[in-house]
Amino acid sequence: MTFRLKFTRIFSVFAISTALTLTACSINPVSGKKDFSLISENQEIQMGLQAHNAILKKQKPYNNTRLQTYVSKIGQELASKSHRNNIHYTFTILDDPNVNAFALPGGYVYITTGLMAYLNSEGELAGVLGHEIGHVTARHGVQQTSAGMAANVLVGLLSKKAGGNSKVLNQLGNAMLSGYGRQHELQADRLGAEYLARVGYSPKNMIDVIGVLKAQEMYASNQQGRSGGSYHGLFATHPSNDQRLQEVVNAAKNIPSAGSRAPNRNAYLRQINGLKFQISKNKTGRIIVGTVKTAGLTFETLANKSAVGAGQLRLLNGRYPNGQLNQGELIKIIR
Repeated sequence: MTFRLKFTRIFSVFAISTALTLTACSINPVSGKKDFSLISENQEIQMGLQAHNAILKKQKPYNNTRLQTYVSKIGQELASKSHRNNIHYTFTILDDPNVNAFALPGGYVYITTGLMAYLNSEGELAGVLGHEIGHVTARHGVQQTSAGMAANVLVGLLSKKAGGNSKVLNQLGNAMLSGYGRQHELQADRLGAEYLARVGYSPKNMIDVIGVLKAQEMYASNQQGRSGGSYHGLFATHPSNDQRLQEVVNAAKNIPSAGSRAPNRNAYLRQINGLKFQISKNKTGRIIVGTVKTAGLTFETLANKSAVGAGQLRLLNGRYPNGQLNQGELIKIIR
């Protein structure tokens, strides 16, 4: 995916024009400590709005007001309990078959129909949104943009002294940015788990989300003979799913949760009934949610009534690689 690269370019014109008037340090809302930043909160919000408008010109929102409202309601509740509940948040479902979610600085959060198809509970949806809210609250996009600006300045200065060895200097700049990426993803997982707990979900729902990503990776590997990437696989240097699982499990164990809120699997499945689903490059279908009425029904048998095979049905329903159906439960197929 290239969203992050796109909005970084959008930011760069605005940010560089104002950088000389800004302080290089600001207080991080999450840690309470000083962070390197060339962008104020007001400028962050302006930049986010500009990038948001640019994205919506290229990617259309999913045309379902009811589902958009559902996602926004959950997102707003999480955001209200976050470290930055003083800014306005906007949550948007993008009509995009790719498995992805991302956030812009200033409170703009996006999730694709492609990712929503593979989630299986409201708790998992909250886990995705909580993770992306974590990127906003910790000002990761601002730090990334500031680091990019600083790297460009540093490369320019060193280039004059080093005789213009651009290859080595560009590697230096890239190394600075890649370090931020690894750190940010792990912190966003921890923050997401914390926000889940604050609104009553179990932090385990965040672990379930990472399980969805792990299953995607396994399925892609088995189907294509290569390692698949999660929606955070924008860069090869991001943490692998295994590392994410370990980090989130360890952090979530220490977060007190009321546990008063169920993951609401059935409620979520009913909300996504009819969701657009890309079967192949040139073929689109819809998610159909129904009840398993027959004991012993298998995914292999169910595949005869679906537009995708048993393996992908297991993946869609959170049972990959070898989970089975239970009589009386709600299940997804593709028509």
